Amino acid sequence: MEHRCSVRKPLQFQLLLYKHNLPVQSAVCHNLGLGGMFISAMGYEWRKNEILEVEFVGPENQPSMRLPAVVVHYGKQGAGLMFGSITGEQRRRLRVWLFKRPADDMAGPVPADQKAREVA
Repeated sequence: MEHRCSVRKPLQFQLLLYKHNLPVQSAVCHNLGLGGMFISAMGYEWRKNEILEVEFVGPENQPSMRLPAVVVHYGKQGAGLMFGSITGEQRRRLRVWLFKRPADDMAGPVPADQKAREVA
């Protein structure tokens, strides 16, 4: 049964995951919505309810944006993240990226053979 509060749009782009303000791993987004996203992050098993931050770069070289997120589920395919409390400006930027830009305007598509790498 689906429990999402927002529709997800299939988009693929590179992310950086932070824990306690330190970068811990790169990942690939597979779909994005106003309420969360699904990512694949090889080499690390996130736990349900684990808190982290997700950073991605916007279109046209806009500054990166870091959003608080909670791991809702994790499996072999990846992790479902739900965004925590985000500001009005962050929500506005997400709306622009999701609804007013074509998918290729994001940080660029990730080739299918490119895997997420662990950050040392």
